[in-house]
Amino acid sequence: MVYYDIHTHHLPVYPEDVAIVNCLVPALDAGSHPGQVISRLEKADTAGCLCDPASSAGTGLFHSVGIHPWYIYDVEEQLTDLKRQAMLPGVVAIGETGLDKLVEASLECQQEIFKVSAAFAENLGIFLIIHCVKAWDELIALKKELKPRMPWVIHGFRGNAVLARQLIRQGFYLSFGEHFHPEAVHEAWPGYLFAETDDREIDIRTVYRNLSASLNLRLEQFAGQIAENVRDILHLP
Repeated sequence: MVYYDIHTHHLPVYPEDVAIVNCLVPALDAGSHPGQVISRLEKADTAGCLCDPASSAGTGLFHSVGIHPWYIYDVEEQLTDLKRQAMLPGVVAIGETGLDKLVEASLECQQEIFKVSAAFAENLGIFLIIHCVKAWDELIALKKELKPRMPWVIHGFRGNAVLARQLIRQGFYLSFGEHFHPEAVHEAWPGYLFAETDDREIDIRTVYRNLSASLNLRLEQFAGQIAENVRDILHLP
């Protein structure tokens, strides 16, 4: 049985698990330099985790690269870096990108970065990992405006069933982690659901167990459906 963690800031606990390690482009507060892509968390297992294509060969380890709304400082420079890093062979997704009304960066600036990031995902044929805080209407409006072909996945979804249903109707996919509303998981099951660990001190196998229990499913059945979603929607092996 294969476990898929579609969004994490850690190396996988079990090497045989498939993980997409999130990287930032770049984060000044983490001591990066222009062109460097690093994990957000400055911990021993991730501090040196660059988006190096060689690191994914034969390990089940992939990367996403993105400009997080928390770490916007020079839009032109960061977008240039993102375009270059996004073309590395080990990169299978763009993100995190998104909209967050609780940060200093203006919503207009965040939307500009989001649109360019979404265009990169379209051009490269890879999916988009989305961070969204209190900007659901704006996010849905962007979906309607841009009409993407590639999947848009909202990571760490903690919303209720009503919001989940609204987003799914607009074609979004939802990724759940340590904390979630069981009713929202039911809305996303089976074809709009993924699992992740994000920056939490939890392994993906525990997340799988918690999500499968909320659906009253055998772990094997749940894992099989997630594997199918990953292959058919995200086009990962």
